[in-house]
Amino acid sequence: MFFLTRRMRPGDWPAPRLPRLLKAANLPRFEGEETIIHMARRHSAGVTRKIDYPVCVRHAQSRKDVRLRHCFLCDRCAAKWVTEAFGGNTSLYDGAELTGYCLLCNSETKVRLRTWFLCDICWRVAGSIGRNHVAERAILDWWQQNVGLDHPHLSIVQNDESSLRPRRATDISGESPIDFLVRDGRSGDIAFAIENKTGRSAIGEMSAFQLDTSDCDCILHDVRKYDVPAYLIHAQVLERWKPPTVGFEAVGLWWTDIYRLAENFRDVRMRRDENRGAAYFRKTAFSEMGELAAAMFDTSGNPTLLERFRREGPPFLYKAG
Repeated sequence: MFFLTRRMRPGDWPAPRLPRLLKAANLPRFEGEETIIHMARRHSAGVTRKIDYPVCVRHAQSRKDVRLRHCFLCDRCAAKWVTEAFGGNTSLYDGAELTGYCLLCNSETKVRLRTWFLCDICWRVAGSIGRNHVAERAILDWWQQNVGLDHPHLSIVQNDESSLRPRRATDISGESPIDFLVRDGRSGDIAFAIENKTGRSAIGEMSAFQLDTSDCDCILHDVRKYDVPAYLIHAQVLERWKPPTVGFEAVGLWWTDIYRLAENFRDVRMRRDENRGAAYFRKTAFSEMGELAAAMFDTSGNPTLLERFRREGPPFLYKAG
Protein backbone atom coordinates (compact mmCIF):
# COMPACT_ATOMS: atom_id res chain seq x y z
CA MET A 1 0.00 0.00 0.00
CA PHE A 2 1.40 3.41 -0.95
CA PHE A 3 0.26 6.60 0.75
CA LEU A 4 0.69 10.01 -0.86
CA THR A 5 1.09 12.79 1.70
CA ARG A 6 1.82 16.49 1.45
CA ARG A 7 5.07 16.00 3.40
CA MET A 8 6.56 13.66 0.80
CA ARG A 9 9.50 14.78 -1.36
CA PRO A 10 9.74 14.13 -5.13
CA GLY A 11 12.23 11.34 -4.51
CA ASP A 12 9.68 9.50 -2.36
CA TRP A 13 7.12 9.32 -5.14
CA PRO A 14 7.22 6.11 -7.26
CA ALA A 15 7.17 7.97 -10.57
CA PRO A 16 6.34 5.06 -12.97
CA ARG A 17 3.42 3.84 -10.81
CA LEU A 18 2.11 7.18 -9.52
CA PRO A 19 -0.60 7.75 -12.20
CA ARG A 20 -1.92 4.14 -11.77
CA LEU A 21 -1.91 4.46 -7.99
CA LEU A 22 -3.93 7.63 -8.12
CA LYS A 23 -6.44 6.05 -10.52
CA ALA A 24 -6.66 2.76 -8.59
CA ALA A 25 -7.33 4.62 -5.37
CA ASN A 26 -10.37 6.17 -7.10
CA LEU A 27 -9.42 9.54 -5.63
CA PRO A 28 -10.92 12.72 -7.04
CA ARG A 29 -8.56 14.82 -9.13
CA PHE A 30 -6.95 17.60 -7.19
CA GLU A 31 -5.14 20.81 -7.99
CA GLY A 32 -1.47 20.20 -8.78
CA GLU A 33 -1.87 16.47 -9.58
CA GLU A 34 -0.21 16.76 -12.99
CA THR A 35 2.57 18.89 -11.52
CA ILE A 36 3.33 16.25 -8.86
CA ILE A 37 3.44 13.51 -11.50
CA HIS A 38 5.72 15.61 -13.72
CA MET A 39 8.10 16.43 -10.82
CA ALA A 40 8.28 12.77 -9.83
CA ARG A 41 9.15 11.73 -13.39
CA ARG A 42 11.83 14.44 -13.64
CA HIS A 43 13.40 13.34 -10.37
CA SER A 44 13.32 9.71 -11.44
CA ALA A 45 15.07 10.63 -14.68
CA GLY A 46 17.85 12.43 -12.77
CA VAL A 47 16.89 15.89 -14.06
CA THR A 48 18.10 18.67 -11.75
CA ARG A 49 16.47 22.06 -11.47
CA LYS A 50 18.38 24.87 -13.19
CA ILE A 51 19.63 27.47 -10.72
CA ASP A 52 19.59 31.09 -11.84
CA TYR A 53 22.42 32.93 -10.12
CA PRO A 54 22.35 36.74 -9.74
CA VAL A 55 23.92 38.93 -12.43
CA CYS A 56 27.13 40.78 -11.62
CA VAL A 57 26.43 44.44 -12.46
CA ARG A 58 30.02 44.93 -13.70
CA HIS A 59 30.37 41.72 -15.75
CA ALA A 60 26.70 41.83 -16.82
CA GLN A 61 26.71 38.03 -16.46
CA SER A 62 25.09 35.53 -14.14
CA ARG A 63 27.81 33.88 -12.06
CA LYS A 64 27.86 31.38 -9.23
CA ASP A 65 30.06 33.60 -7.03
CA VAL A 66 27.83 36.67 -7.32
CA ARG A 67 26.67 37.92 -3.95
CA LEU A 68 25.04 41.03 -2.52
CA ARG A 69 27.94 43.31 -1.54
CA HIS A 70 27.85 46.28 0.83
CA CYS A 71 30.03 49.40 0.94
CA PHE A 72 29.90 52.98 2.18
CA LEU A 73 30.06 55.63 -0.56
CA CYS A 74 29.37 59.34 -0.83
CA ASP A 75 26.70 60.42 -3.33
CA ARG A 76 29.25 61.56 -5.93
CA CYS A 77 31.21 58.29 -5.91
CA ALA A 78 28.05 56.17 -5.93
CA ALA A 79 26.87 58.05 -9.03
CA LYS A 80 30.32 57.56 -10.60
CA TRP A 81 30.09 53.77 -10.24
CA VAL A 82 26.51 53.68 -11.52
CA THR A 83 27.37 55.57 -14.71
CA GLU A 84 30.94 54.38 -15.37
CA ALA A 85 31.00 50.76 -14.20
CA PHE A 86 27.55 49.36 -13.47
CA GLY A 87 25.66 50.10 -16.66
CA GLY A 88 23.23 52.49 -15.00
CA ASN A 89 22.25 50.04 -12.25
CA THR A 90 21.68 52.02 -9.07
CA SER A 91 22.27 50.69 -5.57
CA LEU A 92 19.67 48.12 -4.53
CA TYR A 93 19.56 49.63 -1.07
CA ASP A 94 20.72 52.98 0.33
CA GLY A 95 21.23 53.19 4.07
CA ALA A 96 20.84 56.17 6.36
CA GLU A 97 23.29 59.05 5.95
CA LEU A 98 26.25 59.11 8.34
CA THR A 99 29.69 60.68 8.59
CA GLY A 100 32.59 58.40 7.72
CA TYR A 101 35.09 57.39 5.03
CA CYS A 102 33.99 56.90 1.44
CA LEU A 103 35.44 53.62 0.15
CA LEU A 104 36.27 55.18 -3.22
CA CYS A 105 37.50 58.76 -2.70
CA ASN A 106 38.72 58.15 0.88
CA SER A 107 37.19 61.46 2.00
CA GLU A 108 35.73 61.78 5.48
CA THR A 109 32.29 63.00 4.50
CA LYS A 110 28.59 62.14 4.37
CA VAL A 111 28.21 58.55 3.16
CA ARG A 112 25.50 55.90 2.87
CA LEU A 113 25.56 52.12 2.81
CA ARG A 114 25.13 50.99 -0.84
CA THR A 115 24.51 47.50 -2.20
CA TRP A 116 25.05 45.81 -5.57
CA PHE A 117 25.37 42.25 -6.85
CA LEU A 118 29.05 41.65 -7.64
CA CYS A 119 31.19 38.55 -8.25
CA ASP A 120 34.30 37.84 -6.17
CA ILE A 121 36.71 39.35 -8.73
CA CYS A 122 34.74 42.57 -9.22
CA TRP A 123 34.24 42.99 -5.49
CA ARG A 124 37.98 42.63 -4.89
CA VAL A 125 38.72 45.19 -7.62
CA ALA A 126 36.07 47.62 -6.33
CA GLY A 127 37.45 47.40 -2.81
CA SER A 128 41.01 48.14 -3.98
CA ILE A 129 40.32 51.37 -5.92
CA GLY A 130 40.29 53.67 -2.88
CA ARG A 131 43.49 52.07 -1.59
CA ASN A 132 45.14 52.69 -4.98
CA HIS A 133 44.05 56.34 -4.99
CA VAL A 134 45.90 56.88 -1.72
CA ALA A 135 49.02 55.17 -3.10
CA GLU A 136 48.93 57.26 -6.28
CA ARG A 137 48.67 60.46 -4.25
CA ALA A 138 51.65 59.39 -2.12
CA ILE A 139 53.78 58.80 -5.25
CA LEU A 140 52.84 62.18 -6.74
CA ASP A 141 53.64 63.92 -3.45
CA TRP A 142 57.03 62.14 -3.29
CA TRP A 143 57.81 63.26 -6.84
CA GLN A 144 57.04 66.90 -6.15
CA GLN A 145 59.16 66.92 -2.99
CA ASN A 146 62.17 64.95 -4.26
CA VAL A 147 62.38 65.31 -8.07
CA GLY A 148 60.16 68.11 -9.30
CA LEU A 149 62.18 70.95 -7.73
CA ASP A 150 65.57 69.73 -8.99
CA HIS A 151 64.35 68.65 -12.43
CA PRO A 152 61.58 71.10 -13.37
CA HIS A 153 61.77 70.11 -17.05
CA LEU A 154 60.40 66.67 -16.12
CA SER A 155 56.69 66.30 -15.45
CA ILE A 156 54.84 63.27 -14.12
CA VAL A 157 51.33 62.59 -15.35
CA GLN A 158 48.84 59.89 -14.44
CA ASN A 159 48.42 57.63 -17.45
CA ASP A 160 45.93 55.32 -15.76
CA GLU A 161 44.14 56.76 -12.74
CA SER A 162 42.55 53.96 -10.74
CA SER A 163 38.86 53.64 -11.54
CA LEU A 164 36.22 50.95 -11.78
CA ARG A 165 35.34 50.23 -15.40
CA PRO A 166 32.86 47.78 -16.93
CA ARG A 167 34.32 44.30 -17.35
CA ARG A 168 33.27 41.97 -20.15
CA ALA A 169 34.32 38.45 -21.13
CA THR A 170 35.68 39.82 -24.43
CA ASP A 171 38.09 42.26 -22.73
CA ILE A 172 41.73 41.79 -23.71
CA SER A 173 44.10 41.03 -20.84
CA GLY A 174 47.70 42.16 -20.69
CA GLU A 175 46.98 45.68 -22.00
CA SER A 176 46.11 47.69 -18.89
CA PRO A 177 47.93 51.07 -19.14
CA ILE A 178 50.94 51.75 -16.95
CA ASP A 179 50.19 54.15 -14.08
CA PHE A 180 52.53 57.13 -14.65
CA LEU A 181 54.51 58.61 -17.53
CA VAL A 182 57.41 61.03 -16.99
CA ARG A 183 57.82 63.46 -19.88
CA ASP A 184 60.78 65.71 -20.73
CA GLY A 185 59.39 69.15 -21.43
CA ARG A 186 62.46 70.18 -23.44
CA SER A 187 62.01 67.53 -26.10
CA GLY A 188 58.43 66.43 -25.49
CA ASP A 189 59.63 62.83 -25.27
CA ILE A 190 58.66 60.32 -22.58
CA ALA A 191 61.73 59.59 -20.43
CA PHE A 192 60.40 56.64 -18.41
CA ALA A 193 57.29 55.17 -16.81
CA ILE A 194 56.31 54.26 -13.26
CA GLU A 195 54.02 51.43 -12.19
CA ASN A 196 52.30 51.48 -8.80
CA LYS A 197 51.62 48.30 -6.83
CA THR A 198 49.77 48.55 -3.54
CA GLY A 199 49.54 46.18 -0.59
CA ARG A 200 49.19 45.97 3.19
CA SER A 201 52.71 44.69 3.86
CA ALA A 202 56.06 46.44 3.98
CA ILE A 203 58.72 44.94 1.72
CA GLY A 204 60.72 43.78 4.75
CA GLU A 205 57.73 41.82 6.06
CA MET A 206 57.38 39.78 2.87
CA SER A 207 58.96 36.41 2.20
CA ALA A 208 58.89 37.35 -1.50
CA PHE A 209 57.31 40.01 -3.69
CA GLN A 210 54.42 38.68 -5.76
CA LEU A 211 53.21 40.12 -9.04
CA ASP A 212 50.53 38.55 -11.22
CA THR A 213 51.98 37.38 -14.51
CA SER A 214 49.22 39.39 -16.22
CA ASP A 215 50.54 42.52 -14.45
CA CYS A 216 54.06 41.72 -15.67
CA ASP A 217 52.67 41.44 -19.19
CA CYS A 218 50.89 44.80 -18.84
CA ILE A 219 54.08 46.53 -17.73
CA LEU A 220 56.14 45.14 -20.59
CA HIS A 221 53.36 45.90 -23.07
CA ASP A 222 53.63 49.63 -22.30
CA VAL A 223 57.42 49.51 -22.03
CA ARG A 224 57.45 48.37 -25.65
CA LYS A 225 54.58 50.66 -26.65
CA TYR A 226 56.30 53.83 -25.42
CA ASP A 227 59.82 52.49 -25.97
CA VAL A 228 60.94 53.53 -22.48
CA PRO A 229 61.99 51.70 -19.28
CA ALA A 230 59.87 51.56 -16.13
CA TYR A 231 60.24 51.76 -12.38
CA LEU A 232 57.93 49.92 -10.02
CA ILE A 233 56.94 51.45 -6.68
CA HIS A 234 55.36 49.35 -3.94
CA ALA A 235 53.11 51.37 -1.63
CA GLN A 236 52.18 50.05 1.79
CA VAL A 237 48.65 51.26 2.50
CA LEU A 238 46.86 50.43 5.74
CA GLU A 239 43.29 50.84 6.89
CA ARG A 240 42.05 53.51 9.25
CA TRP A 241 38.61 53.17 10.77
CA LYS A 242 35.71 55.40 11.60
CA PRO A 243 33.19 52.62 12.37
CA PRO A 244 31.32 51.38 10.52
CA THR A 245 33.39 52.87 7.66
CA VAL A 246 37.01 52.31 6.66
CA GLY A 247 39.55 54.62 5.02
CA PHE A 248 43.18 54.24 3.91
CA GLU A 249 46.59 55.76 4.66
CA ALA A 250 49.94 55.31 2.85
CA VAL A 251 52.66 54.49 5.39
CA GLY A 252 55.61 53.44 3.21
CA LEU A 253 57.07 53.38 -0.33
CA TRP A 254 59.81 51.17 -1.88
CA TRP A 255 61.15 51.08 -5.43
CA THR A 256 62.72 48.82 -8.02
CA ASP A 257 63.02 48.83 -11.80
CA ILE A 258 62.34 46.29 -14.53
CA TYR A 259 65.98 45.14 -14.66
CA ARG A 260 66.40 44.65 -10.92
CA LEU A 261 63.05 42.88 -10.83
CA ALA A 262 64.08 40.51 -13.65
CA GLU A 263 67.41 39.78 -11.96
CA ASN A 264 65.56 38.77 -8.78
CA PHE A 265 62.95 36.52 -10.39
CA ARG A 266 62.43 33.22 -8.55
CA ASP A 267 59.53 31.26 -10.02
CA VAL A 268 55.90 31.29 -11.12
CA ARG A 269 53.16 29.68 -9.04
CA MET A 270 49.39 29.55 -9.14
CA ARG A 271 47.74 31.74 -6.54
CA ARG A 272 45.92 29.75 -3.89
CA ASP A 273 42.21 29.32 -4.70
CA GLU A 274 42.58 31.43 -7.85
CA ASN A 275 43.08 30.41 -11.44
CA ARG A 276 45.90 32.85 -12.18
CA GLY A 277 49.65 32.73 -12.06
CA ALA A 278 51.92 34.94 -9.98
CA ALA A 279 55.61 35.64 -10.48
CA TYR A 280 57.67 35.58 -7.27
CA PHE A 281 60.68 37.89 -6.85
CA ARG A 282 63.29 38.18 -4.11
CA LYS A 283 62.53 41.22 -1.99
CA THR A 284 66.16 42.34 -2.38
CA ALA A 285 65.02 43.79 -5.70
CA PHE A 286 63.59 46.74 -3.73
CA SER A 287 65.32 49.68 -2.06
CA GLU A 288 64.24 52.45 0.29
CA MET A 289 62.50 55.37 -1.37
CA GLY A 290 65.12 57.83 -0.13
CA GLU A 291 67.58 56.35 -2.65
CA LEU A 292 65.43 56.67 -5.76
CA ALA A 293 65.88 60.35 -6.62
CA ALA A 294 69.69 59.98 -6.75
CA ALA A 295 69.50 56.66 -8.63
CA MET A 296 67.26 58.09 -11.35
CA PHE A 297 69.86 60.46 -12.83
CA ASP A 298 73.55 60.50 -13.72
CA THR A 299 75.90 63.37 -12.91
CA SER A 300 74.68 65.24 -16.01
CA GLY A 301 71.05 64.92 -14.98
CA ASN A 302 70.17 62.35 -17.64
CA PRO A 303 67.85 59.44 -16.75
CA THR A 304 70.14 56.49 -16.03
CA LEU A 305 67.51 53.83 -16.70
CA LEU A 306 66.84 55.22 -20.17
CA GLU A 307 70.52 54.85 -21.05
CA ARG A 308 70.47 51.18 -20.05
CA PHE A 309 67.23 50.63 -21.94
CA ARG A 310 68.76 51.99 -25.12
CA ARG A 311 71.67 49.54 -24.75
CA GLU A 312 69.79 46.39 -23.66
CA GLY A 313 66.12 46.77 -24.52
CA PRO A 314 63.37 45.42 -22.25
CA PRO A 315 64.10 42.32 -20.10
CA PHE A 316 61.91 39.29 -19.51
CA LEU A 317 60.31 39.74 -16.10
CA TYR A 318 59.44 36.07 -15.62
CA LYS A 319 59.79 32.64 -17.19
CA ALA A 320 56.70 30.46 -17.28
CA GLY A 321 57.05 26.75 -16.55
